[in-house]
Amino acid sequence: MATFQVPQFIDEKPKIVGSLTLRQFLYIAGASLVSVILFNIFNFFFWMLVTVILGAIAISLAFVKVNGQELSEVALAGFYYMWNPRTYTWQRMAKNMDVSDLERIKATRNAMSIQDKIKSMTMRIATGKIFSDLSDKKVSVEKFQTITRITGEKVMAKRIDY
Repeated sequence: MATFQVPQFIDEKPKIVGSLTLRQFLYIAGASLVSVILFNIFNFFFWMLVTVILGAIAISLAFVKVNGQELSEVALAGFYYMWNPRTYTWQRMAKNMDVSDLERIKATRNAMSIQDKIKSMTMRIATGKIFSDLSDKKVSVEKFQTITRITGEKVMAKRIDY
């Protein structure tokens, strides 16, 4: 049987300059170059202030990781999110009701106290009765489908047929 060598350390980037990767070296070298240029332009106090801030940014971009990702990738993703924010809205599905059903619901709600209304709503949320209306109708079965997530939770999802 043939043996094969399995690649190891594929998550590590190669060290180009000393113990620094190319990206880390470029962050620090770029900040140093800008600092040298600013030294010739500004007075000492202002140059020192800008250099400390620029050095902190360069070092954090070079060495800080957030959840295993580099800070530059996280900052870029945050910038894209701020530039193109997403708005998710939920719209209740229209339900045809008879006038008698509406009168019965209104009479029941008027008879209930605030505590009973809150208990009823929390019970409906906890047991999932709020979403049971989606699976009761034949029209809804064509547009919605029960799916099981990785966690085992069953939810109703909109079905899209291409």
